[in-house]
Amino acid sequence: QWVGKEKVLEGLIISCFFYGDFGPLNLAMLYRYCCKLNKKLKYFSLSRKKIVYYTSFDQRKRANAAFLIGAYAVIYLKKTPEEAYRTLLSGSNPPYLPFRDASFGNCTYSLTILDCLQGINKALQHGFFDFKTFDVDEYEHYEVCTFNRKEFSLKSVTTM
Repeated sequence: QWVGKEKVLEGLIISCFFYGDFGPLNLAMLYRYCCKLNKKLKYFSLSRKKIVYYTSFDQRKRANAAFLIGAYAVIYLKKTPEEAYRTLLSGSNPPYLPFRDASFGNCTYSLTILDCLQGINKALQHGFFDFKTFDVDEYEHYEVCTFNRKEFSLKSVTTM
């Protein structure tokens, strides 16, 4: 989708789903998203333009998109998880669907975007991951999915 004169970010995100589960997106997807957004933010030709991040009304895509931009705010903008989440809640948008695990049957707990942002923040605080030294190829080598693949396109950052 085009807004203005340039298409800024388009990538393909592939997720593996097993039962009724979805999200949050894994670290490799978050890493690629952050790299693409950082690259676009550094372009001189985009320096006087606004970057607009949007997604569809699909509840699962909305939750994953919110996780990506919220995690970016925690990692690169040094926002607290609560500050990033509060920003996501502003406006009159419907609530975000909680993520669910891959177990059969009804999900017995809710994993919220805020929970995930708090996890990212805790991992950063304790040095469990650092995108400056993150090896996305090694991560993906060990994080193999051979089950039912569902794809959706991330066409969600544009300039105006």
